[in-house]
Amino acid sequence: MSAQCTAGQHVSTRGSIRAMTLRGTHVIVVGAGIVGAAVAWSLTRAGARVTVLERAAAAATGATGRSAAGIRHQFSASQNVRFSAYGATRFARFRAEVGVDAGFRRVGYAFLVPETAVEAWRAQAATVRMHGGRVDLLAPQEAAVRWPWLDLSGVGLVSYGPDDGVLDPHAVTLGWLGAARAGGATVHFEAEVTELAPTAGGWRVHTAHGASLTSEVVVNAAGPQAGRVAALAGADVPVVPSRRSVYVTTPVAGLALPTPLTVDVETGVWLRSEGERVIFGRSNPAEPPGENERVDWDWLEPTLERALPRFPFLASAELDRRACWAGHYEVTPDHLPLIGWDPSLPGLLHAAGFSGHGVQHAPATGAAVASLVAGEPSSFDLTPFAPGRFADGQRVGGADEAAIV
Repeated sequence: MSAQCTAGQHVSTRGSIRAMTLRGTHVIVVGAGIVGAAVAWSLTRAGARVTVLERAAAAATGATGRSAAGIRHQFSASQNVRFSAYGATRFARFRAEVGVDAGFRRVGYAFLVPETAVEAWRAQAATVRMHGGRVDLLAPQEAAVRWPWLDLSGVGLVSYGPDDGVLDPHAVTLGWLGAARAGGATVHFEAEVTELAPTAGGWRVHTAHGASLTSEVVVNAAGPQAGRVAALAGADVPVVPSRRSVYVTTPVAGLALPTPLTVDVETGVWLRSEGERVIFGRSNPAEPPGENERVDWDWLEPTLERALPRFPFLASAELDRRACWAGHYEVTPDHLPLIGWDPSLPGLLHAAGFSGHGVQHAPATGAAVASLVAGEPSSFDLTPFAPGRFADGQRVGGADEAAIV
């Protein structure tokens, strides 16, 4: 950042804002989910004047509040590993930083890897370790002793992350928004964005209730609606909502708790304990994108058919239909997020498309966005997340990036 510039001064080139100081800069953040909250808090701490616009009546009621709330280091893309490592550190000290308990519990992630995929997961483990994550590669016999409720037939190894776990996305989101408000940010609910129009100095934003605001920067953190929000400005952002149903049992007896978040790589079935209950699910690759938030009861039987051979205790577990829920992933074609300036619209910055990883990658995203708006180098390599990469034909996500949780 140039030491010569005055507060709020900027120069726009191919959609990027350079040499901008944050002191007094007005930034509108669209979305009050966990990513929008992280962005709002990071920008407020850096001195920006922040307004958050959320279409729902409360925070964390969309994809954030309906997530499985996991955080893992086990990715093949090094940038994802670094984002997760940063997030785990920030969540561990969340109370000291924000004054709220993040509910972060290191219950672990266990990936049950089929024999045909062992070498690929050994290579991934090397990447995880290289970038600050811990991963243990367990022989099936060792894993069977730790988790006797598993049937490990055909499993070549279990990739276990001891520092992985789950957190409370409601508490985190509300904590960040509360801290941002204490720092001067304004948060508006039931404020769906209906128009995004460029101006000489930035953007004019209209909401459904007739409010009109101007700002130098707009951050699109609208989660599954990010594609729709971008389209209001004339941007083509390939983020679509993809439903995920989460099935919940009544309390399960005889299961050592808490369980790790366990993923059967071959079938895509995942489960973990939630108190004395177990929650589980599996994505339906044939379901088209859409905003349907009803539980897919037709998908329960196919999910159980795949789950029972690996998790036989589910055969005697009772389902609590009233506790089940459905939410959305915000999915991109390569299952990696869009973090960066729009390639053709100056002052529009995207932070969306996390494909199920928004909860765990929100802290790093908030820090990265604050650096971008300030015109300073980010400590993260954001090249794989560039919003213009699809026009360039890039595809950098791996199969594990597209995993269920």
